[in-house]
Amino acid sequence: MDDSEPIPPDVIEISDQDSDHIDDWKAHTQSIDRVISVALTLDQPQTADQISDRAHVSPSTARGHLDRLVDLHILTAIEQRGTKTYQPDAAYQHFTEISELVAAHSREELEEMTIGAKEDIEALQEEYGCEEPAELRSRATDPDTSAADAKEYFKRASEWDHHLKMLSLTDEALERYAEFSDSAGPTDGSQSPLSA
Repeated sequence: MDDSEPIPPDVIEISDQDSDHIDDWKAHTQSIDRVISVALTLDQPQTADQISDRAHVSPSTARGHLDRLVDLHILTAIEQRGTKTYQPDAAYQHFTEISELVAAHSREELEEMTIGAKEDIEALQEEYGCEEPAELRSRATDPDTSAADAKEYFKRASEWDHHLKMLSLTDEALERYAEFSDSAGPTDGSQSPLSA
């Protein structure tokens, strides 16, 4: 990366205790980029004040950027009891996952990933004699199931969920491969979708 280019937010690991990284992040990125970097990594809804603190911008600046991201369907806003929170939009996340798969893998690699996910699912079906991960979770909560077995069932059900999600993503990536591979641009994150 050229030293004159802004440092993409996702390149820098930010720690509240590391003031040098924070200062560097603030010096080399626009406020919108910092808000996007924080907002798209949320694993639970947060308020504009919470996001502003992590993005090192004022609450009013964060709120303006966040509402614009909601308008663009990049984030979803939820208002409960007078408190507005933000989280990544599920459809946007799904679109991003598909486009990143296509950008990172050839068609042949995606086909191999699809086959691998199918094989993993079939192996779990054969091992436990059931068709869906929900059946394993049901076994885990059975009063006659030991704690050790319940732990195993929950763990294997989560693995099964992962394989199902990967299968769904790779199937769609293959179906839309031409569309996404033609439209895929640079993925270095040097410019935010709102900076243009």
